[in-house]
Amino acid sequence: MSGLVLKIAPGERFIINGATLENGDKPARIRVVEGDARVLRVRDAMHPSEVNTPVKRVYYAIQLLITGDLKEEDTLPALDEACIQLLDIFKPLNADLIPLLRSMLSRGNYYSALCHLRQVLALEEQLLDMRKESKVA
Repeated sequence: MSGLVLKIAPGERFIINGATLENGDKPARIRVVEGDARVLRVRDAMHPSEVNTPVKRVYYAIQLLITGDLKEEDTLPALDEACIQLLDIFKPLNADLIPLLRSMLSRGNYYSALCHLRQVLALEEQLLDMRKESKVA
């Protein structure tokens, strides 16, 4: 059986298709069998005050697609343009990072895109740290 399997901690909140759900007292495994279900763990959600870099802006926009606060037809073209801009930055580090993200977005795999972006966020942080260090030196 295929689908997304979520391992949910006791009391953990998550959003599926715009509805916020909360787990009970025991750990749970939930299988989301619908391929087009939009899933977001609240612990993976980014607060608007944290959105201060190009990759974080992409992450946050995808998050808002999942929660239903943004519409695909308005958001996907802007996300694709942002990805094209990120491609030049991340291609020397890993040529597949951004094309894979674009592929996930084009297929509507938003949860997978967020998971993938965690890796890109870590790289972006390293790049920004290197930039700060070079300015100090």
